[in-house]
Amino acid sequence: MSGLPFTRNFQSVEYNAGIQNWCITQNRLGLVYIANNFGLLEFDGDQWHVYGVKNGTKVRSVAIDARGRIYVGGQGDFGYFFPDQYGKLQYTSLADSLEKQFRNFDETWSAYIDGDKAYFCTFSAIYVYDQHKFTVIQGPKGIDHSFLVNRQLYVNQPSEGLGMLEGARIRLIKGGENFKNRSISSVLPLHDNHLLVATSYDGVYTYNEGILQPWNESMQSFLKASIVNCVIRLRNGNFAIGTQNNGLLVMNPEGNLLMQLTSGHGIETSTVLSIYEDDLSNLWVGQNNGLAYVESGSPFTFINRQIGLPGSGYSAYLRNSQLYLGTNTGVYIHEKGDKFNFSLIENTRGQVYHIGEYSGNLLIGHHNGALRIEGKAGIRLSNEFGSWVFLPLKDHRTKLVEGVYSGLQVYDLVNGQWRFRKKLKGFDESSRVMAEDPSGDIWVTHGYKGAYKIKLSNSLDSIEKVSFYGVDKGFPSNLLINVFKVRNELLFTSSSGVYKYDAASDRFIPDDFFTSRLGKNDQVWFIREDALGNIYFVSREHIGVFRKNALGEYVLEENVFNKIRKYLNDDLMNIAILQNNDVLFGAKDGFIHYDPTMKDNRALMFHTLIRRVGITYNGDSTLFYGNYSTNDSIVSNQLHGYRPELPYKNNSIHFAFAATSYEGNADLTYQYYLENYENNWSEWNSKTQKEYTNLKEGNYTFHVRAHNVNGELSNEATYTFTILPPWYRSVWAYSFYGLSVMALLFTGFNLLNRKYQRAQRLLERKQQEQLNQKDTALEMLSQQSQEEITRLQNEKLESELQHMNNELATSTMHLLNKNEFITGIKNQLAHILKKNDNEEVKKELAQITRNIEQNISADADWVHFQFHFDRVHGDFTNRFKAAFPALSPQEVKLSAYLRMNLSSKEIAQLLNISVRGVEISRYRLRKKIQLDRNKNLQDFILNF
Repeated sequence: MSGLPFTRNFQSVEYNAGIQNWCITQNRLGLVYIANNFGLLEFDGDQWHVYGVKNGTKVRSVAIDARGRIYVGGQGDFGYFFPDQYGKLQYTSLADSLEKQFRNFDETWSAYIDGDKAYFCTFSAIYVYDQHKFTVIQGPKGIDHSFLVNRQLYVNQPSEGLGMLEGARIRLIKGGENFKNRSISSVLPLHDNHLLVATSYDGVYTYNEGILQPWNESMQSFLKASIVNCVIRLRNGNFAIGTQNNGLLVMNPEGNLLMQLTSGHGIETSTVLSIYEDDLSNLWVGQNNGLAYVESGSPFTFINRQIGLPGSGYSAYLRNSQLYLGTNTGVYIHEKGDKFNFSLIENTRGQVYHIGEYSGNLLIGHHNGALRIEGKAGIRLSNEFGSWVFLPLKDHRTKLVEGVYSGLQVYDLVNGQWRFRKKLKGFDESSRVMAEDPSGDIWVTHGYKGAYKIKLSNSLDSIEKVSFYGVDKGFPSNLLINVFKVRNELLFTSSSGVYKYDAASDRFIPDDFFTSRLGKNDQVWFIREDALGNIYFVSREHIGVFRKNALGEYVLEENVFNKIRKYLNDDLMNIAILQNNDVLFGAKDGFIHYDPTMKDNRALMFHTLIRRVGITYNGDSTLFYGNYSTNDSIVSNQLHGYRPELPYKNNSIHFAFAATSYEGNADLTYQYYLENYENNWSEWNSKTQKEYTNLKEGNYTFHVRAHNVNGELSNEATYTFTILPPWYRSVWAYSFYGLSVMALLFTGFNLLNRKYQRAQRLLERKQQEQLNQKDTALEMLSQQSQEEITRLQNEKLESELQHMNNELATSTMHLLNKNEFITGIKNQLAHILKKNDNEEVKKELAQITRNIEQNISADADWVHFQFHFDRVHGDFTNRFKAAFPALSPQEVKLSAYLRMNLSSKEIAQLLNISVRGVEISRYRLRKKIQLDRNKNLQDFILNF
């Protein structure tokens, strides 16, 4: 049997909206939209949001077109929701654009999308919205409900019957009058031209070419009493029916009931108002008071107290058409075809450990001792408490060994029934897990002591030998050792790894099959092999099945099993393989049924979505509300226009995100990182929000992805934004800094130059005063002899010559110091130029450097220097240029500096070139004056 599907129920206090949910749909990203009493309800897998319509009334219907626009119908209004520039859904009323005579209507119970058309169906008219224009089709005698089937709109007019929309009028279909004065709740396609027409109070019918027949006559009274509110056809061909009084019904195409979920049986109310099947074939069920997510597409179902089976599941056995289930409250039987009805086997109340059939006898391992099931009662076989398990022996068909709390017992098969023979002496350990090896020895494993190999006597009257195996025999520890028969050999699980017994060395060695697939450190808790060779197992790190294919190869399937792990019985793990290869897992509450024939379609990837982005400066402010759009379509990725540039004061930002995977109670975990701030993904965690504070200026991209209970990894969602620099690190600030540096440099240069000029003028004045004093002295001595006058004149000439030499030296040193100072400034500017990243500042500094290089030795300084130099050196420069007219000004300067007997380093400083450049210039000068190679250039110039 199959039980109740996994169901997740949502109360109105959880989604914080109205209790009634009238219509449900889903967009391409997996977001769920629900027509609710409080407005349009949105669910992203983590957070619920309610969007109200203009007049704040109830929303009755919702539909989404190919562009992502969300159309809704409500009380006295209809329109659509679409994101604004911040991604927040905003409502636009289409009804307000109607002409006044069409504007007055009551409820918009249905909204349908057909390509570019949208149908809004009310009780008075049908409004067809196409290419921004409305066509209004009025029902002159009133309209009940309308239904879109294969692009054809069927309309029920209570006073006439069922019709269809043709152009701008409603035409009664053949036989449609049979539905006169009946309330129709659904019209659905069956096959060919057949329709399934469900009425609210008068049953469900098939329709073909005017012929109306009851859909499964035997179910009509039940359907009438249930009051059908809605019907949808499922992808597998079955039908899901929402009723007023009997909850959710799932029926096959012939109208037979397959499953019922109602109050206390899967869902929480008996009134279902709407149903929606998602891409995974799971159902969203809108109820009169709440909402449910039913995993009808899952191969797993619950068999638990909701369908009459109390207690935790420990053992199960299918015998013919009777399913026996053992829990901590007793043994229960379920007859095939008896829906949700479990009967307690008499005399079996209490803890059950094992159910098995041995030589036609159904035996029970029970806390109170061994039992045999006869009919619907349990017959006590032994007075020994604590019966764990039974072990048939391959060489003793009429003997049966029982493991009990304290040792082993033997049973004999007498007249087709097992009878207690004796308890064996010599071994008193708890024998919960046992297996027989090919040699006939019995292996008993103990939960915290180790493993025992027991050799029985040929008559099975006694134990001949007990051998203990623990750490000294190859096990990693003496704890958690169990034995299972898999692939026709005994495997021993341990606290770390799976082992098998090597008789040659009398030790345990790692098993190749499990070790190569699960690793040597995984702790396997339970293993069971089915008749097809598929191996089901539960371990510390894995749960699933090694499925055997046609080539005999084993393929691990585990992702789909992850969702059941948290429900499993963690006391004594159990997996039961039924006769038809169905699997029952012992659970904390009953059992979990796995149908291996129901393939889980996991082709669709679920989506991780960034749902909110906000800044936390001076209170929260939302930047993005979770929806991207371009033109008139909703898109999944962030566009350039949604990439904000935030001022530096808003450098603290938080993100809220969610993933549209709803199965397994949505046990989702997330990873995220901020590009340009973090290098690696975070650890997996269940948080759906992340905040970053005090970010530096720059471009950032937030990345997030999700991992669901099925082991699937979602797509990666991203959000890009920019933090602008503070004003003091902006381009304008750096430009200001550069201009300020340049102004300071020019000011310093001018001040230094003025200082040197003042010093030079002071020196000239002092020299002139000295000359004037000497002239006065000469005048007073005019009466002295001519020889004295001549001597004084010579002294004057020598003094003037010395003065000019001093002035020339001073001028030369001035030029050297000035050029050295300016060269230092140029080097500092070059250093600043390398460190600065601002292109405008770099451009300004480069221009200053070029100006300094061009003017490092001004012409005015050279003229001043040349004047004094020629006076001292007999008009050298003019004579030298006259002798060698092809010389350049630079070469004339070089000749003058060589005449002063300056070093190459000093000349390089004055000419603003390198020492190497001075050597090259000397070589060129030699060539121009055609000086013989054997003559010294400086000697030649000194003697010119």
